[in-house]
Amino acid sequence: MGRRKELKGICNDLLDSFVSRYNDIDGYWALGKFQAFLQTTQKERLQFHLTREKSEESVFEQTLGYYRFAFQRHLRARKLTDAWVDRAVITVEPQSSSQLSCVFEIDAKNGPKFEAKRLIAVRPHKPERELQRRIEDHGPSNQKGA
Repeated sequence: MGRRKELKGICNDLLDSFVSRYNDIDGYWALGKFQAFLQTTQKERLQFHLTREKSEESVFEQTLGYYRFAFQRHLRARKLTDAWVDRAVITVEPQSSSQLSCVFEIDAKNGPKFEAKRLIAVRPHKPERELQRRIEDHGPSNQKGA
């Protein structure tokens, strides 16, 4: 049986995966797509709720599905049950036109809260700029293995 403090490790592991260049959507870095979406829609944030059936953001369903599955996989690997978790959410907020704040929060039952944060330098996705530098159709994606 796992211990609740292992939820901190899940926060760090999944956030590392989330901000990785291997996290791509259609061959482009997901964070660049998020930055472009946030700038064009002028939304304050994107949130991916990993414990709810419905999420606020339906634009990035592939990302949501992948990280919900990955969260469950990490819980099982550590012999934890999702009954220990009230809430697990990844929040993406723009800090400037070239920086995103990514936060993974887990609220465990009975009070403990766990969090991992990263401030990432990322330019908004612009297909015309990126196609000029592109060598292959698209690179590896951690979202394909869902």
